[in-house]
Amino acid sequence: MAPQLKFSVQVGKPELIKPITMTPIGFKYLSNIDDQIGLRNHIPFIHFYPPGNGMVDPVPLVRVALSKALVHYYPIAGRLRKADKGKLVVDCCGEGVIFREAKADVTLVKLLQVEGGLKPPFPQLECLLVDDIWGSYLITDSPLLRMQVTRLACGGFILAYTFNHCVCDAYGALQFATVVSEFCRNPDLITPSIIPSWGREILTPRFPPKISYPHPEYDRDHQTETPGPTETDFKCLTQTSVFFSKADISSLKNQIKGGKCATFDAIASCLWKARTKTLIKPDTVTKLLFPIDTRARSKPILPKNYYGTAVVFPCASTKASELIEKPLHYAAKLVLDVKNGVIGDEYRASVLDFIELNGRRGFCSEGAFVVSDQSRLRFVDVDFGWGLGVYGGPARAGTGLVPGMVTSIIGYRNEKGVEGLLALVSLPSQALETFHNEVRKEIGHVMAISSL
Repeated sequence: MAPQLKFSVQVGKPELIKPITMTPIGFKYLSNIDDQIGLRNHIPFIHFYPPGNGMVDPVPLVRVALSKALVHYYPIAGRLRKADKGKLVVDCCGEGVIFREAKADVTLVKLLQVEGGLKPPFPQLECLLVDDIWGSYLITDSPLLRMQVTRLACGGFILAYTFNHCVCDAYGALQFATVVSEFCRNPDLITPSIIPSWGREILTPRFPPKISYPHPEYDRDHQTETPGPTETDFKCLTQTSVFFSKADISSLKNQIKGGKCATFDAIASCLWKARTKTLIKPDTVTKLLFPIDTRARSKPILPKNYYGTAVVFPCASTKASELIEKPLHYAAKLVLDVKNGVIGDEYRASVLDFIELNGRRGFCSEGAFVVSDQSRLRFVDVDFGWGLGVYGGPARAGTGLVPGMVTSIIGYRNEKGVEGLLALVSLPSQALETFHNEVRKEIGHVMAISSL
């Protein structure tokens, strides 16, 4: 549930920002990973900045910087169009992206004083990113980026934006934001330090296609013919977040191989078990999907500064009753075994070929949970000329096509200055207390063992 801080936000009308100079026109190929049904959604991000840079107004700076960045990332100024056999392509038509300016009568200090600190869920996010899109709406024939700059009463500002997931993943969104920030800090800059690579043609299916791994992440559920969720279905869930201090993480890891466990495996296992115990019937098969970035781990290696979606979604599964009843190291071993099973150059190619042969389908959803590790992506370090951000990263949980299915993990320093990781979660409101208690039980159980 969002913190109860009320303030007024005046939001301007949407503008279309186009590349500042002419850019190439034509159609660009999207890979089977880019345009799969499970990623036909939008990913929102937000940055909070303190007062700085004298009395400079951030709005015109960001507006011009955005138009300059779009010269180099000109496909983002285009539109997705439907092509043959369910594929999507990018029409590089230069129609532009949406930009809004806004003004809020609140200071950053006030926002920082919200109970729990400045973290998702943010108060009045719907006013700070009015063009936020939930689910699979406005995928084709619509702007691929929507950005809003909100001036704060103290001289700081908030930058929020949402990307069409088919044109970039979180890594690509950070890359683009970094380039916009460079043009803000240096308005005379001609060429940014990050020259983007499209490179989607590298990810074409093999001929003939060859499925060399099982892909349970794409197993069809029984209700695939039912209507998709509406925006209301997403917003009926309550946003929350879970902070894991370094001590919490150590406590979890100590239960798994005596501490010799990857941080992600420990946290994902804890969240998976707590969520399953809270929401999933014991006789259901529960599945954990976790995106793995293939930029440098699969061949052919993707080009430097590739900003398309480059993640695959290996899947661990088990009976919910076993996950609930067995200790945490059971879940962690499932995750590790799956990770070890997809090591190798062929896994990404197998995904591409599977989609080619089986058509574009969504990820399995019944009993499924996705945990996305974004802890190494330093959105908070993006500097638009006001210094480093106070918060930078995902704006909320609830991305994806299934309400409540996707959780992100980010690096975070809490209001007491304690470093750790933050998990962004959305759940039915009646399940919040139980879920948080189950997470703390897992951590507390380990701590109790270590104190004996």
